[in-house]
Amino acid sequence: MANDQAPPARARNPRGGGTRLRERIVAAAAELLDETGDGTAISLRSVARRAGIAAPSIYRHFPDRSTIVLAAVRRAFAELEAALRHGLATAGDDPRHRLFAVCDGYLDFARWHPERYRAMFGRARMPASSGTSPTAADLAALGDGCLTLLREVLEECARAGHTTSAEPATGAVALWLGLHGLAHQSAVSTNFAWPAGTARRVITALAHLDDTGARSPRAATEIEPRRP
Repeated sequence: MANDQAPPARARNPRGGGTRLRERIVAAAAELLDETGDGTAISLRSVARRAGIAAPSIYRHFPDRSTIVLAAVRRAFAELEAALRHGLATAGDDPRHRLFAVCDGYLDFARWHPERYRAMFGRARMPASSGTSPTAADLAALGDGCLTLLREVLEECARAGHTTSAEPATGAVALWLGLHGLAHQSAVSTNFAWPAGTARRVITALAHLDDTGARSPRAATEIEPRRP
């Protein structure tokens, strides 16, 4: 005799369960970035294994590996921006101190999280061929908040007459390039004897800063990291 009873309804996830699972997936991918520094080394299986879920569960939230990596990299940039804003909040009112606080925060983040930082600017940013993968616009927007903070502190210095830079937007890009170069070289040139004040001199020069009488919120802006 045929069973004409309706099949049992599929149990729904508890309210917010989908969001929590997505966060677990992103957190797992971020941990793998911290370990490898390379987004291309992440696979759906490795993320699922780290998150403690079945691999097919990932497809409810991410269509492919590239979108998972993008989410993890976005998370890393959000953490970097939060670190810069924290430093800015404790820097006081002097525009030069605020500029150095943002720069110090950037360099410290790169030293504390070297593999994550490498992944943020590595092959994880390259778009793949899949139509569901990150677009060039997605990748170009990474780090916009951090660059905006650099521009804003340069504008503060300009209004106070502490810099001769007349184009804060261009100056912010130049300053970021200097910070990125310092972060990269301090990571790969571990045996180099960095002269005292190297970072401070680079920041001062690229920001076209009038450094007379100004001191960094730290005793000195150096290559050596502070520890959280």
